[in-house]
Amino acid sequence: MKAAIYIRVSTDMQAEDGFSIEGQRTRLESFIQSQDWSVHDYYIDEGKSAKDLNRPEMQRMLQDMEAKQFEVIVVYKLDRLTRSVADLHGLLKRFDQFGVKFKSSTEVFETTTAMGRFFITLVGAMAEWERETISERVRFGVEQMIIEGRRPGGVIPYGYTQSEELIPEEAALIRYARDLYMGGLGYKGIAMKLNREGKLRRGQEWTSATAAYTLENPYYAGILRLGSKTPDGNYVNGNRDRRVKCLYGDGSHEPIFTRVEYEQLKEFMERKSHGGFSRVQTYWFSGVLRCGRCGAAMFGRMTTARSTTNGKVRTPYYICSNKHSNKSCDMPTFRQVHVEHLVMEYISKIKWDMKTAGEIAAGMEQEVADKQDEAAEARREINRIAERREKWQYMFVEGLIGKDAIRKKIAEEDAAEEAARKKLASVKNSLSVMPDTAVLEDLQTLWKHMDDEEKKTMVYEVFEKIVLNTPETNVKGVKNKFFNADIEEIKFN
Repeated sequence: MKAAIYIRVSTDMQAEDGFSIEGQRTRLESFIQSQDWSVHDYYIDEGKSAKDLNRPEMQRMLQDMEAKQFEVIVVYKLDRLTRSVADLHGLLKRFDQFGVKFKSSTEVFETTTAMGRFFITLVGAMAEWERETISERVRFGVEQMIIEGRRPGGVIPYGYTQSEELIPEEAALIRYARDLYMGGLGYKGIAMKLNREGKLRRGQEWTSATAAYTLENPYYAGILRLGSKTPDGNYVNGNRDRRVKCLYGDGSHEPIFTRVEYEQLKEFMERKSHGGFSRVQTYWFSGVLRCGRCGAAMFGRMTTARSTTNGKVRTPYYICSNKHSNKSCDMPTFRQVHVEHLVMEYISKIKWDMKTAGEIAAGMEQEVADKQDEAAEARREINRIAERREKWQYMFVEGLIGKDAIRKKIAEEDAAEEAARKKLASVKNSLSVMPDTAVLEDLQTLWKHMDDEEKKTMVYEVFEKIVLNTPETNVKGVKNKFFNADIEEIKFN
């Protein structure tokens, strides 16, 4: 009779005598030899839990069983196969369907009689009870840690050391990201802006996911949160407030946001998700628009709805954040169509005479090439620093360098890396003032064919900063007319 040997080890059982892979293999081979059977194949799931059947080798074994490649499945103990009663019933039914028997080498179980099935089910129920009891105990212990204000393990969030001490530079960057979000930028826009400015996340570029996780994490407001799944049992990345059985506690670490600031942020997120803000990226220039009077960001809002022959209409406009928050700036608001007009007019001036633009571009060609070479050298230096840092660490592990010496070397490398990254950011900044006339040509040609989201994405890709200014203060809106204003400065990506 051909036998399939199934072996499973979980992480915590790996080193225990008899439960290791080799321990189970040796005992099962001896058992099969005593039964005068032959081994068809070994199915080994290493480091896998028995809470479900979603295991690579388990699935391969079931596929081979359906292909009728063996007649019996042998395990060291029943709990190596599964700890779920429901899964056990399902497996026994499938075994019967394909005429496959089941044997445990250390337990008196067989599947040919009702009594045998009863005992297997009983033991399976006990195994499931044991697993759930352990899970409840672990949960209880973790909940108690949360109540006592102690973080129950895991990776310490960005902005803190492993001992939960605040890192001032990273904390300032997190606050900056919050300000960008409150100013109207979305997660993707924040990531793009931080990366453009060379404000990386411990050497890695920001993504929309890392920006979202950072802003939504209550840890930065001094809050510990336990709970990670939605009601349907799925882990979540966004919509974290849908998590069930959440437990909150006061952490002992120094917060970056106040509770009030965090609640304001959550309320703002809720409004952006469920009304009060366009879900189709209505505000094309949010995140790049700046006030020419005070330098603050200008963000998008909607006018109060007014009745027209075509129904209710609301118009997008931009307002200086200082004017909105504390009335410290008297810059008038700009309708979005006015900003659009000014930007297109500015682009037209740049590329109006393509011959002149070509001559300018040719004159700047060498300067651009030099800057690009500087950027490439800065990147190479960062890579060299990483290699040197690994070398010092290797020498320390091998005992070739002392603790004080490696601390000094690592500090030197950190300083060198910081200087190289500042150099890279400076070069990128100088390159950003050099417009690509081909890109501007595409923008002006395609603009009228784009939807709101495409326009917003294009603005982020082309512009780093657009500064508006006007001599006017008290502006009265006139239909189909724009007040006297111009673009004071544009920085390109």
